[in-house]
Formats: sequence, C-alpha cells, structure tokens
Amino acid sequence: MDIWLFVLVFTAVLSGWLLGRWQPFRKKVDPLLSDDISERYAKGLNYLLADDSDNAIRIFTDLIEVNRDTIEIHIALGNLFRSKGEVDRAIRVHQNLLARPNLTRKQRHMAIAELAADYLKAGLLDRAEKLYREMIELKADPEKAYRHLLDLYITEKSWEEAVDCAQKLYKMGEPEAAVEYSQCLCEIAAAAIESGNHRLARKSLERALEVDADSVRAALLLVRLHLKTDNLSTAKRLFARLVRQRPDYMALYIEPARQIFPAHENRQYQEFLQEQYRLQPSTRIAMALLEHYARNDEIEKARQFLSDILHQSPSFEAFEFALRFLKSNPEQLGETWDTLSVFLKALQDKKIEYVCSRCGYDSHAIQWLCPSCRNWASMKPVKL
Repeated sequence: MDIWLFVLVFTAVLSGWLLGRWQPFRKKVDPLLSDDISERYAKGLNYLLADDSDNAIRIFTDLIEVNRDTIEIHIALGNLFRSKGEVDRAIRVHQNLLARPNLTRKQRHMAIAELAADYLKAGLLDRAEKLYREMIELKADPEKAYRHLLDLYITEKSWEEAVDCAQKLYKMGEPEAAVEYSQCLCEIAAAAIESGNHRLARKSLERALEVDADSVRAALLLVRLHLKTDNLSTAKRLFARLVRQRPDYMALYIEPARQIFPAHENRQYQEFLQEQYRLQPSTRIAMALLEHYARNDEIEKARQFLSDILHQSPSFEAFEFALRFLKSNPEQLGETWDTLSVFLKALQDKKIEYVCSRCGYDSHAIQWLCPSCRNWASMKPVKL
C-alpha cells in the first residue's frame, strides 16, 4: 500500500474514533448524520484497503465537506493527490488549509511542509524554497527544511547555497551530511580551478578533506590544483598517499599519474603501472600500460603483454587495441581473431535470454520449471 494511503487509513480510523467518542461532537451532530458519516468512513476505508485510491479520494473528499474540522484528513488527502501526480489538486487542498485562521501551530507547520512538497513536485522551486525558509524561521522541523533545500540547490547547481545547507546539516549531526558537505565544496573547488581562483579552490578542498578525510574526489582535485600551480613535490606526496589509502579507485589515478611522471620520467610511470597491475589487475591499467608501450615504441613488450592479456583476461578493449595494433602483422592478427572468436562464444553462452516473470531469475537457456521460485512455464524470452 502507498505510504500516503496508509497515513490516510490511520488518520481516517483515528478521526472516525474521535467522531464516535468525543462528547461535544455527540451533542452537536445529528444521530442520522453521524451514522451516515460512519458508514462513509467504512466505505472509504474499504476502498483504501482494496488499493482503490480513486474511490477513496471521492469518499473522503465528500466526507471532509461534511465535517470541515478534520485538518489531518485534509493534509492526508492532499498528500494522496500528490502521490497520484495530481499536484494542482494537492496544492489547492493545502493552500485552503493555510488560509484557515483557526489552525494550531503544529497544524500550520504541517500544512506549510506539505505545500512546500507540492511545489517541489510541481517544479515550482522558488515557491518551495520560500516555504522551507519559512519553516526554518518558525523552527518547524528545520532539519527537514534544510534537507529539502539542499536537494533543491543541488538540482539547481547553486553550490554556495548548497554548501550553506550541507554545513547546517553537518553541524546538526545528520549522518549523510559529511559526504554531501564535502562534495558540494568540491563542486566549488572544481569551478574555482577552472576560473583560476586557486585560493578559493585550495580553501574549499582543505575544508572538504577536514569534513570527509576519505574523499577521493577532494584529494584528486587537490593533486590537480598542485599540478596546475607547478607544485609537483606536493602533488606527488598527496598522490602517493591517495594510492596507498584508496587503491580501489585506481582507474581514476591513471591520468594524474601521467602528469606526475612526465615525459622525462617515463620509466617511473611505467613502473607505477606495472606495480599496480601486479597488485590488482584490471582492464583500465592494462590498456594504459599497452598504450604506454606503443607510444614509446616498445613493440615487443606490447606484443607479449597483449598476448598474455588476450589469453588470461580478454576484454573488448583489449581486442580493440589488438586489431588496431596488429593490423600490420597479418599472422599474429589471425591468432587474435581465433582468440576473439572463443571470447565471443563464451559471452554468448552466458547471455541472458530468459527471465522468470514471477521472481526475476534469469538464464541463458529455457527452464520450464524455474529453479528459484519453482513455478512452471514462468520463464519468458527476453526481447533482444
């Protein structure tokens, strides 16, 4: 069941209980009208439980018109409209609520929050921003308001405002805020590097690493900044620490390594790639090493290494390099074609061609009895 359907069920049950139990209501409401309200509540609940939200909306909309003091039902109904994509109706419901003079402080705060969510869903970001700012001023769940504002500013790429919100959430102790705060600072730093504002870039990156010491992005940007400002020794030191602490991002380190070990230090760059490939072989490192051999006319090394790769860990990238590199050597190119044929056949044997419509189990061959959920004839061909 949709979360707002659940909220509406709970609110409807609670309101129905209050209608039946609250003594002042009994004095004011005609017994026949009270019975009618109860019967319509029951119908609305039945529609909700049957996931028939359209009829539930109709019932509760009519019911609210009978009893205009059920504020929580209004809020839940507006949320149900929003969840169904009827944002205009949700906005009208929540705007009408805010126009009422007799709302409690808590009810007004709830209505502001829901109207802001309506505006977000409708893409009216300036209106949503204004309401979330109002929530912060009213101290109406400021953490939630800052969270939505942060998402809004990230969507708009308003990084200075995003940094401000992320910093507030960070100080409030929100678990995810450290990474988000650091990443927003990185956005500012990246733009500052491009524009030549190195002071701002350095300040932002140092703060980003204070907030999130494990930020690979901040460390890479700081290496890039030092390279751009000809501070090679500092760049090398930071790069070495990054490689040591976060080797899992090795694919991102290849290009910085080429800049850190320039043309006159080709041997160091080659040794770096060889060592990293020995520690954790990967296609990206292998391709970088092959390109390095080819660029420096170490043809025999390239051929031997390429042959090893094609037999031990073939990939499309390796075959593309082989066809390009060996086009002047028909004999070895023929051997590469044979290896490529075996590689493609192996991929064909692993290709998913059938998926179970009940549980999602996949297979390259038809299985009439699904091995996972044990349903017969549930495996369907994948449309290729």
